Amino acid sequence: MRPGKYIKDHIYHILLWTAGILLADGTVYLFGGSSVFLVFLTVILAGACGAVFYYDFSRKRRFYDDLLGKLERLEEKYLVAEMMKEPGFLEGKILYHSYVDILKSMNDAIGRHERVSGEFRRYVETWIHQVKLPIASAKLILHNNPGETGRRLKEQLSRIENDVEQVLYYIRSEVPQNDYSISSCSLREIVEDTVRENKDSLILNQFSVSVDVGEQYVYTDRKWLAFMLGQIISNSVKYCREEQRKIRFFTEEDAEGNVILWTEDNGWGIDSADLPRIFEKSFTGKNGRRLSSTGMGLYICSRLCGELGHRITARSEAGEYTRIGITFGTGSAEKSGRETDGK
Repeated sequence: MRPGKYIKDHIYHILLWTAGILLADGTVYLFGGSSVFLVFLTVILAGACGAVFYYDFSRKRRFYDDLLGKLERLEEKYLVAEMMKEPGFLEGKILYHSYVDILKSMNDAIGRHERVSGEFRRYVETWIHQVKLPIASAKLILHNNPGETGRRLKEQLSRIENDVEQVLYYIRSEVPQNDYSISSCSLREIVEDTVRENKDSLILNQFSVSVDVGEQYVYTDRKWLAFMLGQIISNSVKYCREEQRKIRFFTEEDAEGNVILWTEDNGWGIDSADLPRIFEKSFTGKNGRRLSSTGMGLYICSRLCGELGHRITARSEAGEYTRIGITFGTGSAEKSGRETDGK
């Protein structure tokens, strides 16, 4: 709190004090008071006025400067109410108790919201696990009855299962939790298992698959990485060209020695104007609008990479190729890196 702003805010109080002093001086003068007495009275009253305003300014300045300093240092501003001390002046007391009541009301509202959202999340996760059982049973029945029709039905069931998994991992990416397990995993094994899980869709859509991944081990969550690769494969199938469909998995190292797993296809590619936004929530772009996509797959992959401390990267050229890379570094799991490159 600055003195100038305080004086400006109390200008009417000061004018009233000044008018009172002049009135007192005028009254004394009318009753024949001496000049010395008038000066003495003016000094006394002016000093009393100054002392009152200085005392009021000092205690308010300490309180408000402390409040503003704490607000500036805090990232979560609402916590300032827990750090405040009740001041000794009336306006400060009203402000202090208002903050306390607001914080209590907000905590109650957050608690109710967390209970409702937690119950909904548990219901959705339970439903997902339950609906996966009939999907798995249907796929098993189709597996025992091979044929072109059975393969097509299996692909549709796989798409349903992929969408169900997407909902599950969307919830896990949005709600803070620690249900992932990071360990040393073989990249080749994860890639081969993921390709095997998506083989019906790849075979039916006549994809040739190349896995150029050596015996490299990275720290990651096996299930989460498999899900992300499944989403990337699903996009490759969805945006494939009419003939000579290819998808390739390969690895390389960046300048810092971190392993990058690339998934490359020769599909439609991504328009240069859309490329910087493909990891945004619900962004579909030109390709997605043609197929009524949700725009959630790569967004979820980006969020999961952030939780695991990985970095997801996209490079593409419209009509030529799309390349999605996952970098396995040792960075903080709190930082989600997303990069796009049209080259």
